[in-house]
Amino acid sequence: MHNSRALAFISGLLLSAMLAAAADLSGRVTVRRAPLAGAVITANLIGARGPAAVSVTRTGPDGEYTLRGLRNGDYILLVDMNGRRVYQGRIALTGPTLVKNVDLQQK
Repeated sequence: MHNSRALAFISGLLLSAMLAAAADLSGRVTVRRAPLAGAVITANLIGARGPAAVSVTRTGPDGEYTLRGLRNGDYILLVDMNGRRVYQGRIALTGPTLVKNVDLQQK
């Protein structure tokens, strides 16, 4: 019975550590401060493979986006609109939340 308590305690610690490492990335995409709705936002975890290494969402009508439950680490953040890459940048998730706003400049 003592071993099962120790195992439950260790399992609880591992679960807490995994939940604590999950991060949320959010922000707003604009073009000259006007919201860019419907853009595809992709966060690629650098050096990782598998389904957890890539997260994808779309911006809402106000240009805002949120990606939840990401692992801490370095990411390549991509913004695509109408099949065209309009932004690419590197970000580092080191805590529970990161806000990354992107203001695009039209040429």
